Amino acid sequence: MYYADMSEYRLTINGEGPSFLAIGWLDEAYPFTTGPTPVEFQERLLEHCIRGVHMPMLGFHTCQFCEPQGFTSDGHRIITKTWANYKGKRFYIDNGEIWIPDGNSTYSAPVMIYHYVTVHHYRPPEVFINAVLRCPLPYEEEYLAFVRSFKEPFNREPLDHYIDSETNNYSELYRSDTIVFFPLNSNIRGMHRRRRDEA
Repeated sequence: MYYADMSEYRLTINGEGPSFLAIGWLDEAYPFTTGPTPVEFQERLLEHCIRGVHMPMLGFHTCQFCEPQGFTSDGHRIITKTWANYKGKRFYIDNGEIWIPDGNSTYSAPVMIYHYVTVHHYRPPEVFINAVLRCPLPYEEEYLAFVRSFKEPFNREPLDHYIDSETNNYSELYRSDTIVFFPLNSNIRGMHRRRRDEA
């Protein structure tokens, strides 16, 4: 799903929902700005992508900029799922989004933004970098109060995958390393999970 940086991004249920500024919703069909980013920004961004996940969906996304790990006998691409290291554990960052409040604006970015920044050298707009540096971390009370200011169902606390992993509630979906990506027809693409012992 592509949105130009700083364009309006809306979440709606029955026509109502919050409005954000989009950041990092990249697509291979559109060029993006690259360059170095501060280490502190990357560290705080990772905190949000692991411990502040909003709006998780059924399934997951794959990085369009990574090379496939191989091909099946019938020619379908095998793609490694997108992950990051956090406190000595590996977490998949391919589902959901993060919300970064900054004054009168709130930015929305896919959790894969951390991968885009650290692996593909995507450089978000400076206003977003500064917002992440100022934003409270997603498990701090100031941030949780910000989330509670939304109307139901957008006021739910974000998912914290680190805490979930500590309590053995980490979804089985996140234990699979690779998937097979294959076209079903000209309009629909499907994904099928592929476990390491099946590869």
